[in-house]
Amino acid sequence: SLTVKNGLSVNVLNTPNPDILMIVLESFSGYLIGPLGGDSLVTPNINRYAREGILFSNFYASGTRTDKAMPAILDGYPAQPAQSIIKEPNKTQTLPSLVRILVENGYNTSFWYGGDINFANFNAFVIGSGFHNIVTKKNFNPADYNSKWGVHDHIFFQALKDSMTSIKEPFLKVVLTLSSHEPFDVPMEPVFKGSDDYTKYRNSVYYADKALGSFLDWAKGTTWWKNALIIMVADHCARFNDMPNYKPNVFKIPMLWVGGALEKKGVRIEKLGGQVDIPATVLDQLGLTGSFPFGKDLLSDESKSFAFYTYNEGFGFVTDSSSVGFDLKSRTPMLMEGKNPESGERKGKAYLQVLFNDYIKR
Repeated sequence: SLTVKNGLSVNVLNTPNPDILMIVLESFSGYLIGPLGGDSLVTPNINRYAREGILFSNFYASGTRTDKAMPAILDGYPAQPAQSIIKEPNKTQTLPSLVRILVENGYNTSFWYGGDINFANFNAFVIGSGFHNIVTKKNFNPADYNSKWGVHDHIFFQALKDSMTSIKEPFLKVVLTLSSHEPFDVPMEPVFKGSDDYTKYRNSVYYADKALGSFLDWAKGTTWWKNALIIMVADHCARFNDMPNYKPNVFKIPMLWVGGALEKKGVRIEKLGGQVDIPATVLDQLGLTGSFPFGKDLLSDESKSFAFYTYNEGFGFVTDSSSVGFDLKSRTPMLMEGKNPESGERKGKAYLQVLFNDYIKR
């Protein structure tokens, strides 16, 4: 009953069929984002755009890696603790897909990633999702590759810009950044001093935010901006040695909507939610239907305020009044905070059980 569909969705768009650009930001942790109560120095551009968009301020990653994030973001399917459904194409092709629904409704779709798309069966997932066009590392000059993963973000966003001088509307473009992935190798003089991993990570996010900000500033001057809904969301957080793997703060991430298609601006949505809620929330705004049983519409007046996440050994369940982290190996809670966390533990276990049953059946 956690995700039963009822209530009215608050309409935040001024058009029923916006152009949608979804930017998935590698490792943008909530604890680095000023408006989420985090570090105010690392993402000046996200902080600035948060004032003119819709910021979902209690928003969580479904899991700990990119391959767990993408089925959550695009298919509303939660990350599993020890498995990753993306590695099983026979299962992923049975999932409901935001991309396929938009394709059926006339959207031109493309997927952009400046790296190698062959990790964790990602390639099969992207093709199976129904994207018309796929751009990867091999579409770029090897001289622009960084040390480990692919193309630096500023080169990547420049190519995205160049591709958008002529566009077919309506479009859905999903782009995945990569410069802020470890080893945090970016083509920029460090802004923050230090050679430890955490400082390198902050510098890499600063660089990625800079590339993002200059892209958004450019987009504002285009003809398609007035019809655009730009959804920025992190894939997961980065966790460093002293951070326990079950705590909510290592799953809290930004989701920010901006663009000319927004009717309402400078809004904070406090309701708790996560990546699995994106397809239902977006489709309700477009007046389209899809069946995403694990997600809810974050803009509905009656959807429940909670977030569920998993990590290799367990799950977390967060509500407005409590936080639970539960270890599946020892079968004991690692975290029980707030008012009546036992109820959260029960709900989290029930949600996970339904997920396991669904996963096995696929």
